[in-house]
Amino acid sequence: MVRDTAIAETLLAPSDAHPRAVDPEATTTFDTEARYTTRRVLGAGGMGEVRLTTDAWIGRDVAMKVVKAGRGSTAETRGRFLREARVQGQLEHPSIVPVYDIGKSPDGEAFFTMKRIGGHTFEQIVDGLREKNAAIVASYTRRKVLGAMSQVCLTIAYAHSRGVVHRDLKPSNVMLGDFGEVYVLDWGVAKIAGAAEAKSDVISGEEDDSVQTHEGALVGTPGYMSPEQARGEIEAIGPASDVYALGAMLFELLALEPLHTGRTVPSILASTQLKTQAPSERAPNAEIAPELDAICTRATAFEPAERFPSARAMHEAIEAVLAGERDAERRKELAKDLVAKGRAALAKAKEGGPDTEKHRSEGMRALGHAVALDPNDDSTLKVILGAIVSESPLPPEAEAQLKQVELADRSRSAGRSALMYASWLTLIPTIFVFGVRSWLAFFALLATSLVAIAWSAFMSTAPERAAPRFMRPMIVINFALVACSTTCFGPFIFAPAIAATSASVFAVALRANQLTRRMLMLFSVASIFVPFALQCLGVMPPSYSFHDGIIEIKPVLEYFPATYAPWGLGVVTAALLVMPMILITRAVDGLVAAERTNFSQAWRLKQLLPPTT
Repeated sequence: MVRDTAIAETLLAPSDAHPRAVDPEATTTFDTEARYTTRRVLGAGGMGEVRLTTDAWIGRDVAMKVVKAGRGSTAETRGRFLREARVQGQLEHPSIVPVYDIGKSPDGEAFFTMKRIGGHTFEQIVDGLREKNAAIVASYTRRKVLGAMSQVCLTIAYAHSRGVVHRDLKPSNVMLGDFGEVYVLDWGVAKIAGAAEAKSDVISGEEDDSVQTHEGALVGTPGYMSPEQARGEIEAIGPASDVYALGAMLFELLALEPLHTGRTVPSILASTQLKTQAPSERAPNAEIAPELDAICTRATAFEPAERFPSARAMHEAIEAVLAGERDAERRKELAKDLVAKGRAALAKAKEGGPDTEKHRSEGMRALGHAVALDPNDDSTLKVILGAIVSESPLPPEAEAQLKQVELADRSRSAGRSALMYASWLTLIPTIFVFGVRSWLAFFALLATSLVAIAWSAFMSTAPERAAPRFMRPMIVINFALVACSTTCFGPFIFAPAIAATSASVFAVALRANQLTRRMLMLFSVASIFVPFALQCLGVMPPSYSFHDGIIEIKPVLEYFPATYAPWGLGVVTAALLVMPMILITRAVDGLVAAERTNFSQAWRLKQLLPPTT
């Protein structure tokens, strides 16, 4: 116990005072067995060990750190040990383990007791994350680890405000408790402002009591000590040195490997004098935010003046990142809720009923909002992909829009058809030149041509005039014109080609359904065989006679003078070859353009969706 007046005078009075130097011999010897019962050893080092003991006076378990009698026989060793206890005890902070008692046992063992803590050190957490230990991965998310690191920065900022520089910050000296506690451990080589340096280890873990801390000696752990610390510049070591170590720890927590690596201490110390990397450069697949890269790079700058001005400033920088992380987690939570809502709505849509499209619309909107909140969630994107490529019928709204597109296309096709029918009128002068045989046939052909031109032009004036109720009369007029054309060369010369071409153009331009295609087939056949049947029944004069294996064509409409007939047939043949190709090509161009537009949109949408297997 502390009963000595010299020890009592070392306690801090004002809260802003620095820890004071103490008399290393100012400890009380008493029978420790009367109060403390050792249960087991928690850890051991070269100078002493930490034991789990029971405090009989209070009735609680405590951790007792002791210096063995052999190592604690020198005043320097006891001074260092008790100095650690008093620095740790006088830094009263929730993240610094409180010291309960200090003393020396009758057999010469210097000791102090402190709060017993449990959990995982940063070192254990990094190892577990690197090895993908399921328990560690589940318990220590990046946000949780960053939150702990932020608390460590604030703890070191508090120590700096009391004039204490830790000098040995490393992952094994930070512990996360099982209930959210964060502790900074091992203040044994701390530097106290205004206090004389004590004898210390050259390098943490390699004890040599004969070495005095002086210019050129190394205090700390290679790989985490700052460049000035690694050069042994004792007077240059200050709060910025701890900031460097904090940056090195943050680097390791993010990249899951040390900032400085090497097989030997000299190689690690040499690395410390080089420019450091950003954690994302070392671990490109770790999805490390640029803001965290910037924090690590600044904290581990070679020159102390280029680092964060304080550990608190580094804490604030990490907190700014955590604020974004918390927002991101909240967005993910909201996205999950929206995905569940979207799935439920789509499931209702699959059940059918009058509200099918309402449920489908609600589901897609919810999924769209979910993607906006969390665009990297592949499961959400796959649900959207499934809904997009489903074979469910188009909703009425989509059908209505598609119908408007079709009507507009039909209206444009009607305009082109009007030009085609107008080309029929070019035959009128030819017929006059050849000579009219039947004026009834002539006027029938002329009248149907004019009606076809007028009706097509009427349909082209507005999309709604290309509706089925206007299109059906157009089909009848068209094939009536084809039937009238049989009076030129008979039902089996040229007319079948005209009928087939007309049917093809209508099928493409109308995007004809099965019923319309059957109607086109029926009318095209009727336009040829009805005139043929009328000729067979004697209603119309026959167009053909057959004798001696020769077919003789007897046109009903016109004469065929030997001088002009070949040229007239050539013109008609050219028209039959060119005009259908023009009409069909225009219709196909429209379909190809629509197909490319749809494919382009689908391709861009695919880039937003996860690959399917």
